[in-house]
Amino acid sequence: MKATYQRKSKNRREGFVLPTVVFAVAGMSIIVVASLTTSSDERSASRAVRESTLAEYAADAGLRQTYGAWPVTPVKALNPGDSLDLGWQTLPNSGNSANYRAVIHRMDNGGLQEYNVVVQGRRTGLNGGISTVIGVVGGVPLFSRAVYGESYVWIQNATLDSFDSDVAAYNALTAGKEADVFSNAGMTLQKTTINGDAGAGGTITLNNNPVVTGTTTPNAPVQTAYDILDCPVGGYSPVTPELAAVGYTGNGVLNLASGQTLNLVSGKQYFFRSVVMTGTSKLALPAGTQHVDFMVQDSIYMAGGSIANVGHKTTDLSFTACGTPTDGTKTNYWGLTGGADAYFSVYAPNKVVYALGNSAFFGAVISSIFYITGSAQFHYDEALARAASSRLQVQKATWSQISLN
Repeated sequence: MKATYQRKSKNRREGFVLPTVVFAVAGMSIIVVASLTTSSDERSASRAVRESTLAEYAADAGLRQTYGAWPVTPVKALNPGDSLDLGWQTLPNSGNSANYRAVIHRMDNGGLQEYNVVVQGRRTGLNGGISTVIGVVGGVPLFSRAVYGESYVWIQNATLDSFDSDVAAYNALTAGKEADVFSNAGMTLQKTTINGDAGAGGTITLNNNPVVTGTTTPNAPVQTAYDILDCPVGGYSPVTPELAAVGYTGNGVLNLASGQTLNLVSGKQYFFRSVVMTGTSKLALPAGTQHVDFMVQDSIYMAGGSIANVGHKTTDLSFTACGTPTDGTKTNYWGLTGGADAYFSVYAPNKVVYALGNSAFFGAVISSIFYITGSAQFHYDEALARAASSRLQVQKATWSQISLN
């Protein structure tokens, strides 16, 4: 009996469909998982961008809030290199969902102020972001010119020039031409020489061929008026050893008789209602002292008295007006005497300041009305433009964002 068999075809692929289906399902699963992961990542990235943007808005709002509610007293107490941390604050109308923290750093070397304001903003919650922005607040120079008069400036016979006490003592041979003069209203220049610019918000009257080495600009844009400062809260200066030595009784009236010398104490602020100096009386400031401020509410009259700032640093001695006068008798009149050691600044935007005599003055003056009619020399100290200022402003184009939180 003959055996029979069948030969299998070479083209048969038994069991091929099942692996194909398995591989297809696995591939589709990978695609689905990848799609879901990508979608989740996109949502997370979108949320991160949103939260980061909102945190940046919180930081920017916190910066503006800090500018608007500037902590005057604690900032004023900062020394160069010090910082003031204002702590975390909740933004108003944010529903407690946004906070900011401002830290103010003083960056100058002790002269004209410079503050970096670093603000962190954050969103509360598990996905809250953090962003940091920086702004800069700087001092506005008070004494950017030799003479300023809010209502009028009258200069007759005098010669004005400039020097920089941070570079060298005054020397007529090397005197500069930065002694600018400005009035917010009118000005009269008579037989005088001004080594600098002369400008006025009104007319400028020129008599007897005055010389102005720079530009003469009548009808110039009016400047922002200077602030009248508040008087110290604690009242007039109490009796201290140096004041008792000249007979001061603590009533705010300082009278220096001929021959008396008030030796000023380094780093101190004095506050008087009025000051009268007669004969050969003297205000003496030793060399190497810290800044001394003479704050006066009413009048100053130096009839023969003198100022002896022997260190010849105008930034060491200032005369500052404050508040409103206590009575109507010459309370807006300041008569000041010059001399070889008369190095000082005057900030009296509500006072008539009269330069008495023919002696030299070294410094700068801010006044309501300024008169100088003798043959005195007035030497503007350019270092005063770099002195600490009571005016602060946000520096333009200083906003920046730190890339890292």
